[in-house]
Amino acid sequence: MITSRLTFIVLATLLAFALAPAALDAKRKKRPYQPPLKIVDVTTSPVPFAPGDGPMTIAVTVELPKNVDRFDVLEISSLISVPTRRSIRFLVNRQPLDRVNIEDGKPRMKTTLLWDGKDQTRQHVRQGTYSYEVRAKLMAREEGFTKVKIVSPFARGTLDVSSP
Repeated sequence: MITSRLTFIVLATLLAFALAPAALDAKRKKRPYQPPLKIVDVTTSPVPFAPGDGPMTIAVTVELPKNVDRFDVLEISSLISVPTRRSIRFLVNRQPLDRVNIEDGKPRMKTTLLWDGKDQTRQHVRQGTYSYEVRAKLMAREEGFTKVKIVSPFARGTLDVSSP
């Protein structure tokens, strides 16, 4: 009799632990994940781009967290690759948070990357469609080094290159 009562208590406890998370999840509101640092816009110009006629501008708008330190640094990087996913060029720009704008109540910062239309061997790329990935990083300066605080999700797109 004691063993059957003990078995019942153990089974009831296990069942309660198994059902409790489901009951809690039903009460919680599901909100989509909002990253604290995100890329809200990427534009390229000129379209189409002809290597040798000047650089391509990749303009990036980033939404920052509400509380940023004015000594932090924003790093924007882009990896340009061919359709086979072989990378051909890496671009990067670091800048202090001295030009933060408030748009729609949210702190945003705009920056640009320039691509000369050349690959990793410094040769002009051929005509075609190329892929890019842009990422933002919020970095803190500490004791002479910069340390990554927050990384945004990638923004991806394509670039059309015409003949030079």
